[in-house]
Amino acid sequence: MSAMNKNFLDKIEEVVSASCLAGMALIIAIQVFQRYVLQSSLDWSEELARYLFIWSVYVGCSYATQKDRHLEVTILRNVFGPTVAKYVTIAAYICTIGFCLCVTVWGFQMVQFLAGTGQKTPALEVQMYWVFLSVPVGMGLMALRTAQRTLSIFRGEVDFTSPSCK
Repeated sequence: MSAMNKNFLDKIEEVVSASCLAGMALIIAIQVFQRYVLQSSLDWSEELARYLFIWSVYVGCSYATQKDRHLEVTILRNVFGPTVAKYVTIAAYICTIGFCLCVTVWGFQMVQFLAGTGQKTPALEVQMYWVFLSVPVGMGLMALRTAQRTLSIFRGEVDFTSPSCK
């Protein structure tokens, strides 16, 4: 894979999450203007903002994993030193991958169920599975990013003796 393709793929989560947040902020600002200045409320704006927020959160989880920005409980890594820290981190990442994969599978099952029912959102009348698709997409990407982080530990690219790992 070329460097340009890798950089593009690495930016997907950032672009999607930021775009959803920007869209949500814009829609809420328009709704506030409509409601308080023009005295006319939009029927669909709150629903769309909510769904953009959901997509932003799930895709943002993957982005946070890619950038190593998730909150962690690091007491075991700090108490027992760098050797144990490596194995504790690997174990935590393997558990995270397992959780993300389970949620991805169950999320796709839920999406399939919703697609079969034909359920639509109340105001936008969009198929409900588009909203729920955020769960397996976000968790699948997070599993991929956590696997990448685990491989970087096995390759020796993470230094557990540096203060940034503590």
